[in-house]
Amino acid sequence: MLTIQRRVGNWHSTRIRISERSDGDARSGSFLAGERGELTLPQQIHGSGILAITEPGEGHGTECDGVVTSTPGAVIGVRSADCVPVALYSGGSSKPLIGVVHAGWRGIRGGVIDEAVKKLVELGSGPLRAVIGPHISAEEYEFGVNDLAAMVTIAGETVVSQTRDGSPSLDLGAAVEAMLLKNSVAIDHRIGRCTAKDSRYWSHRGNGDNERFALLAQIESLS
Repeated sequence: MLTIQRRVGNWHSTRIRISERSDGDARSGSFLAGERGELTLPQQIHGSGILAITEPGEGHGTECDGVVTSTPGAVIGVRSADCVPVALYSGGSSKPLIGVVHAGWRGIRGGVIDEAVKKLVELGSGPLRAVIGPHISAEEYEFGVNDLAAMVTIAGETVVSQTRDGSPSLDLGAAVEAMLLKNSVAIDHRIGRCTAKDSRYWSHRGNGDNERFALLAQIESLS
């Protein structure tokens, strides 16, 4: 499991983890068995709903595509197999705040990143930063011309790309970056691994996988 540690505020850090095949299917009830009581994984619906929680484990299985919290010890996460998992954190607020977002093309079109940022700002965040997790690359993600045109309207021309055989494709990572920058979120780190080509991850588009990996975030106290 890949782990990234980032400071949030004066007395806390955020721990961001990204699971791999070897860590098990994030849809399974045995996934992170030792942390099930602290874990909130939503039932993702490719929408724009964001859940704010105040207790570890609160809202597990709620239909939404993002979770935010200021509660140390709560483990919040989203599952993915091609869409873009994003971790958000505030490094300048009086209290630590973190969020996780599942950003597929429907969610991006529906405003899921906008809604996550809005929720964190409402909760009192300072300047926000983001870590972008593994996702399908543009060369592996053929996309319909009409839907691609709609995404250009939302996120700009940088989302337009081509597959290896020259078919129109969507650059999901570029779409997420455009929406983050639109919301004044600094991109702290990009994990440039394609889920359709990297055997460490499951891919629904590339391999027809039903399993999922997860991006997880939690606030920890600094010793």
